Amino acid sequence: MLTDFLLRIALAGALGGLIGIERQLRAKEAGLRTHILVGIGSAMFMIVSKYGFADILMQTHVSFDPSRVAAQVVSGMGFLGAGTIIIQKQIVKGLTTAAGLWVTAAIGLVIGSGLYEIGIYGAFMTLIVLEVFRQISNHWVGHHHLIEIRLLPESVPAVLVALQKMRIRPGHIKINQRDEDESKCELILDVILRPKQSVDKLYEALMSVKGIKRIDIN
Repeated sequence: MLTDFLLRIALAGALGGLIGIERQLRAKEAGLRTHILVGIGSAMFMIVSKYGFADILMQTHVSFDPSRVAAQVVSGMGFLGAGTIIIQKQIVKGLTTAAGLWVTAAIGLVIGSGLYEIGIYGAFMTLIVLEVFRQISNHWVGHHHLIEIRLLPESVPAVLVALQKMRIRPGHIKINQRDEDESKCELILDVILRPKQSVDKLYEALMSVKGIKRIDIN
């Protein structure tokens, strides 16, 4: 049993590492080490939950539910996942990484309980969703970008006209007045570029607008 337990912990960490590699290649908040630790930790919690209380349960007049340990892993992952979610310029980021951590914990629990096939299947399904479906989404739906522009206030309408000519409709628009220099402001745009629309062309179109001092496209 000891060898089997060690194998479960190692396999859970390895499967979590596969997901972590994909996230780290995308420069996300939680990467390789975080996902490995989540997989190892959840597998250990599951082993303790399933086998760690066997000696106590054999005693008379003792009755409790050891599966509550595994249940607390699910709720506890909410706090860890929340740490990867950030709000930047009123745009929420990190939801996919948080969901990946949550699934990694589930994989660790499944492997810890001895259901190897289910855990391996879940890990590869997660990788398919993160990588293959990302490419499908970018190809058919488009890619999300956050644009931050420092410009003169009177140049804001010209920026919106330039986007309209490119058939780009911002999903979110915010204008911040810079306190240190009232003659300049910051324009924040949340846009989705379709497959045929490139970042280079967007940058050229915006830079052609007079009054723009700086453009950051994320």
